Amino acid sequence: MLAVALLYLVGASARAQGSTAERYTAALNAGYTAKARGDTAAARLSFEQAIATDTSQALPHLELGYLALAGGDRTRAADYLKHAVERDASRPEVHRQLGYVLISLQRTREAIAAFEGIAKTSRGLTPVDHLALGYLYDDVGRERSSLAAFKAASLAEDTVVSMPARRAWRVKQGPGTSYFSEGYLAPFYQTRFKNAIATGFTRLGIESGGSWGQAAYTSLRVTRDSKSSGGLQSRVLSDNATMLAGGVRVRPARGPIWLYAEAGGARSLLSDSENTWTRDIRAGGYVVLAHERPLGNESPVRLLTDLSGDVSWYERFDKNVIGYLQLREGFRVGSLATKAVDVFARGWVGYDSRADFFNRAAEIGGGVALRPGYGVVFLVEGIAGRFIMEPPAATNRRYQDWRFTAVYGWRHLKPRHDPSAGDRP
Repeated sequence: MLAVALLYLVGASARAQGSTAERYTAALNAGYTAKARGDTAAARLSFEQAIATDTSQALPHLELGYLALAGGDRTRAADYLKHAVERDASRPEVHRQLGYVLISLQRTREAIAAFEGIAKTSRGLTPVDHLALGYLYDDVGRERSSLAAFKAASLAEDTVVSMPARRAWRVKQGPGTSYFSEGYLAPFYQTRFKNAIATGFTRLGIESGGSWGQAAYTSLRVTRDSKSSGGLQSRVLSDNATMLAGGVRVRPARGPIWLYAEAGGARSLLSDSENTWTRDIRAGGYVVLAHERPLGNESPVRLLTDLSGDVSWYERFDKNVIGYLQLREGFRVGSLATKAVDVFARGWVGYDSRADFFNRAAEIGGGVALRPGYGVVFLVEGIAGRFIMEPPAATNRRYQDWRFTAVYGWRHLKPRHDPSAGDRP
């Protein structure tokens, strides 16, 4: 009797499993039939029914992904395609389609994972896949991976793939040893002192194409403000000098940090001051780091992080070590390639080794930056500050300021050798 009952249960289970498979196949076929006659809504319902019947199958997720893509809903298409890949990772075309959809949504890191999944399939990566990965790795700063991907794509027989890959590989490699000119002009006005300050520098030199970017250069720096004066009743609010120097610098791994040393002479620009050159030696490091990320899918607004800082030793300023760090967080509308507007909050702190109160301060505030292009920026900033140590009795410890700044920066390279020449990578 027990054996009969057991046989009955086994038979019932087999019938149930067969029924599930049949219901799944029927729903899937109904979806294909509706899709063939152009009835998208019915096809979607049938594929969703197939998923409800058997959640382990990849095909209905894939078909729903294609339907969503055809309807312009890329976000939903990406979700369905991801579900399809999770259930069947053996099909490179699905990984590839998912990757391109994620690229269109600016979900770069997820797109990288999708294309990297192709390498685990039996067919592996094609030259086109390597090219796509090269650009994606470049977007997230994976320099070595980007170079390797472009190099692999450059071996393609199809010149439509190999030529842009070779160009990108050469650009990533850099132009090699190059002559360079660079400069930065940043005149600004401070309402706190009703003072206009003109400041800027230019450098001319030669730079290695190696990973440390070693460079040797000559530099000219100039600072002059409208309120400072020399003589017996001098009033000095900024350096007010011109400095001519020779220098060297390195940029480890071509990252955001530069280390430098300069030696030369400085001459005061104040009236009634000694008209002589003074030795000027300085050394230190500075960091410049900027990062953008989209606020949302297809949004024209991008979140913005700007970090900059400098720590340097100055022989001419009583062998003082002076440093500062500035952080800007905000958002950007537009593109640096054309025109943009930034709105940001700002924090700044300065410190030194000789306890000069004016070098030790902290500031918070915010502002707007207009970027019309061509290396030009106009900034308006409102600032509230406080000296870290007690200033002289005649100076308030807290202060407010409005600053209006115009910035123009440039950098030009001239390779010693034509970067387009050379062997195929």
